[in-house]
Amino acid sequence: MNNLVFILVGLVCGFVDSVLGMGYGVTSASLLVTFGVAPAVASASVHAAEALVDAVSAVVHHKLGNVDKRIWLHLLLPGVFSAVLGSLFLSWLSLKLAKPLVRGILLCMGLIVFYRHAFRYRPARIQLSSRGAVLLGFIAGFLDVTGGGGWGPIGTPTLIITGSEPRKAVGTVEFTEPFVSLAAVLTFGFTLGFKSFMWNITFPMIIGGFILTPIAGLLAKKTPRRTLGILIGLWLMFLNVYGLLIS
Repeated sequence: MNNLVFILVGLVCGFVDSVLGMGYGVTSASLLVTFGVAPAVASASVHAAEALVDAVSAVVHHKLGNVDKRIWLHLLLPGVFSAVLGSLFLSWLSLKLAKPLVRGILLCMGLIVFYRHAFRYRPARIQLSSRGAVLLGFIAGFLDVTGGGGWGPIGTPTLIITGSEPRKAVGTVEFTEPFVSLAAVLTFGFTLGFKSFMWNITFPMIIGGFILTPIAGLLAKKTPRRTLGILIGLWLMFLNVYGLLIS
């Protein structure tokens, strides 16, 4: 498989992730497996690429004012800690049985987000508390590493359901995600060895991810709140229905 294919994978996944605040890991891993890459190799390569691609997305969303400054740090610190914890546990703990349950929960969250914005649109008046953000960060960070994805799929809809504007939810998740990804990559690198990463896949995906990420961040800012909520709900449902069917 040539580098152009991996560049295209990174381009599509970086764009989707930056617009909707979720899906880079699940989308890119699914596409790589479809192209014949072994699942384990796909997972390692995706996490390494995601750390750098998300850094660009974080800068773009921050400059566009899409980050909720009230809770981002409360979300980030426990997320980094639980990502390291999850990376260490993954060497001996199998969570394959937990994946269908997690996907089922995410599917329900997607349905709620979609229903609220498509049929019963009324901006939520509640706000996620600092303690709630800490708990969310810890759970999302752990599942992101051990369950094959979760920072975006869990963080974005939870923030929307608890009152965040969709663009703020997307921006806050994208702003914190590269730190969580980097923590996981460094931990895996020290425990498994950086030589185990397939850099011939990772670097082309990084290049592809860089290309459209700035445009995607601008689209997230400009897209009407209701439309973005509907798109996030649909994408979340699609990803998890697909995940349940192939698992």
